[in-house]
Amino acid sequence: MLGTLPLLLMLLRKSLVRGFFRPTGLVRRNHLNSCHHPRTLCTLTLIAGLGSSALYSRDVQAAKEWAHQEVETILTQAYGQLLMRPMVVEKSTSQKNETDQKRDRVQPDYGEQLSKGEKSVKQIVEAIALSAEFNAKWITPHMGTAQTGPAPGVAPVAAPEKAIDNLYCALLGRHADSASLASARRDLVSSGFERVIRDLIDGREYRDRFGDSKVPQPSSEKQAAAGCPQVDM
Repeated sequence: MLGTLPLLLMLLRKSLVRGFFRPTGLVRRNHLNSCHHPRTLCTLTLIAGLGSSALYSRDVQAAKEWAHQEVETILTQAYGQLLMRPMVVEKSTSQKNETDQKRDRVQPDYGEQLSKGEKSVKQIVEAIALSAEFNAKWITPHMGTAQTGPAPGVAPVAAPEKAIDNLYCALLGRHADSASLASARRDLVSSGFERVIRDLIDGREYRDRFGDSKVPQPSSEKQAAAGCPQVDM
């Protein structure tokens, strides 16, 4: 290992001169996911421990800069699929009701982030899926925190399977099968719904079907998607 260290340092030095790499310092490997700048190709992390050093690299492509019409199409699809509503149309302050104002306060400018290449479509999808509005629509009504009991004095019953199935419909365009439900429920118990959401978006099925540049859509397999709310839109 010691014999290869000078060679690694030489390659690193050449890469820095050419502008191919940006050193991130001595950080943990999973921090490679923290690259946000649209022009940055984050590639380097040195991990030191137990008397040895290792070099890890991961190329992250810059997000695409979308044209105005493309941005409008992407966001229309995203709001329809994930929140089942139109985009918020910009209004003057005097025209906004209380709901509009609350929504505007928590809604980042996704359009600008897409047009400047600051975020990918996948990152926008993730941001919406982790929003309070998404949670209130698909999760809390089925977890006993936003329900009214079936009769006075009767506590509401949590239905995590329904909430999980809602996530599958919104993010993968299909219902959750029995194995997926069991796995998601374990993650839910150990880490909460944020873990379930991130696992779906970072999973192989999402990557193969939608990648970084597509909004989730109902599955082309009608039986798998039948009954998902988005299918009837």
